[in-house]
Amino acid sequence: MQKLTLTSRDALSNPLVKIIDIEGVLDVYTVGDFETMLKDHFKNRQFKIVLNMKRLSYVSSAGFGVLMSTIQDVRRNKGDIKIVHVSEDIYRVFDLFELPGLFHVLKNEEDAVGEF
Repeated sequence: MQKLTLTSRDALSNPLVKIIDIEGVLDVYTVGDFETMLKDHFKNRQFKIVLNMKRLSYVSSAGFGVLMSTIQDVRRNKGDIKIVHVSEDIYRVFDLFELPGLFHVLKNEEDAVGEF
């Protein structure tokens, strides 16, 4: 079974923004941990999220499903989810699911945090 490591931290330039570093594989076996972390942030009224995918090696449809199922609730609470450091392979899958139209994908954390 593949491993997923999730780390949450405050953005340096805006402590109201949470950055979640995702490392490893986000699939049907690990998506529960990812969903739990997001829900924990939402319970704490933290709806400004940057997902750093620099060390994400694979994401399945289960991972994309969690993103798509949470974005409306996040935006209803005046927040958003920005995505940074997406590899070319993962971006191709993003494109297939038409996620660049739903999520703003940026090159780095500074740009993403600046959009909040």
